[in-house]
Amino acid sequence: MEREMARNELIHSYLSELEMYLSRVNKIQAQEIVKEIESHIYDSLIMESDESHDTTEVVLGRLGTPKELASGYIEHINIGVAPPKGLKPMTKITMGMSKSFYYLIFVLGGSLGLTFIATALAKLIAPPKFGVWIAEHGNSIIVSFSNNSYHSNEVPAIWLVPISLLSGLVILYLTKRLTQLLKVFV
Repeated sequence: MEREMARNELIHSYLSELEMYLSRVNKIQAQEIVKEIESHIYDSLIMESDESHDTTEVVLGRLGTPKELASGYIEHINIGVAPPKGLKPMTKITMGMSKSFYYLIFVLGGSLGLTFIATALAKLIAPPKFGVWIAEHGNSIIVSFSNNSYHSNEVPAIWLVPISLLSGLVILYLTKRLTQLLKVFV
């Protein structure tokens, strides 16, 4: 009974220290790693057919120090290198991209694409009111939806429709593809 308590205390101490060094990964991943290591330790002790204190120290010694083991798992999670020798890889590796970045790409790309398409449609629906003008001295370009001619000449704007429409569709397509690729990491 005392031997079992000493063994369990040794394992508990090892796992507590491991969890402390895993503080750089999210809590759920850290708990999964600790559970996996705990399972590995007990499986190894059963395979050794000797659950004495010395055998426990040998099994823990094969894993390395908690700091080394945690470092190996952190590299596995963050960089994607192989997990520490003899241990299973994490079932899901996340690269730490935030959901905010994912949604920012989705919103910015979608907004930009829809703006280009709306520009093309505005020129088709109200050709005299929407257009591109070059200012009198040629030092600025004005894109506007108004009756004001800005005392300048409108650039022949029929080219605006296909270019805006095509640009909008390409941007929406690229945004969709990019968000599909990034969804794996969220």
